[in-house]
Amino acid sequence: MRILFLPRYGPQGASSRYRMWQYVPLFERAGHNVEVQPLLDDGYVGELYETGHRGWRWLASGYGRRLLSAFRWGRFDAIICEQEMLPFLPAFIELSFQHRNTRFFVDYDDAAYAKYSGCPFFRRKIPRVMAAAETVVVGNNHLSDYAQQFACRVCVIPTVVDLSCYPNQGRAGASDTVRVAWIGTPITARHLGASIPVMERLQAEHTNLSFRFIGAGNTFPCNGLRAEVQAWSRRTETELLLGCDIGIMPLPDTEFTRGKCGLKLIQYMACSLPVVASPVGVNREIVEEGKNGYLASSDAEWFEKLDKLIRDPELRMNLGKAGRAKVAAGYTLEHGFSKWQDILKGNQH
Repeated sequence: MRILFLPRYGPQGASSRYRMWQYVPLFERAGHNVEVQPLLDDGYVGELYETGHRGWRWLASGYGRRLLSAFRWGRFDAIICEQEMLPFLPAFIELSFQHRNTRFFVDYDDAAYAKYSGCPFFRRKIPRVMAAAETVVVGNNHLSDYAQQFACRVCVIPTVVDLSCYPNQGRAGASDTVRVAWIGTPITARHLGASIPVMERLQAEHTNLSFRFIGAGNTFPCNGLRAEVQAWSRRTETELLLGCDIGIMPLPDTEFTRGKCGLKLIQYMACSLPVVASPVGVNREIVEEGKNGYLASSDAEWFEKLDKLIRDPELRMNLGKAGRAKVAAGYTLEHGFSKWQDILKGNQH
């Protein structure tokens, strides 16, 4: 089968990397002829993370390249598109290209429709794209509930990781220091800022406590925390996480964040780290309270649950093992690829 992937970003964009790029070698090994055409390449992502600005030259180049290539999409047997072909352009433009191919699939790992909620002209765009697809693939049940209002077929494939990239070795370079990890981008680091007062209280309570923020950006305000802000890279992210003891995922409760797929939690658990997370969206399914981590909905709960983990290394070890087992049971690349194979064969339910 000739398959075209249309991710939003190059491999540096986390959503595209985990929802599309990591599957490409598996599709190729299964005998498919695969081509990948990102809308925006890594230069755009790098500039966005470094400056916070969306580079117009990258946007113009990406949109122009995609429009031109669309006239050749008829030679593929299937197209798998991340969210939408042309963000912030009218639905009729991309629907005209969708109809050139009878097998068109769209994949969502966040609430893409939420960004159009204040724009009446585009409010119906994502529903129309979903309705036109053969199958809508989503990362969690919240997105599935939304998609089922418009699409004939909806399949849930959680965001998954290649577990072979996460050695099951526990804390690398274990010491008396307890290190709390957060991983993300300079864009998502804004969700971390509200938790800094809790971290300051914990730091005052525990002299052996430190923090590691991976990918938060050079300008992230640490406010006197014993913290290191590490640049993200595919080469070092696993090693950096393995050097930590606890993983955190604070989030506000909004329609957009309810659509998130909990990648941070999956990565932490793959590294055998216990987790503390906000009870938002799929976090409530991934985190089993007291078994592989804790949910915290207030500053008091964040302090209490992190304090408990900081004080008890055996508890951290037991919860971390349970988290690793949960990832192995349902959040691996092999699980995700098996579901994609069923979708392409028309076997999904």
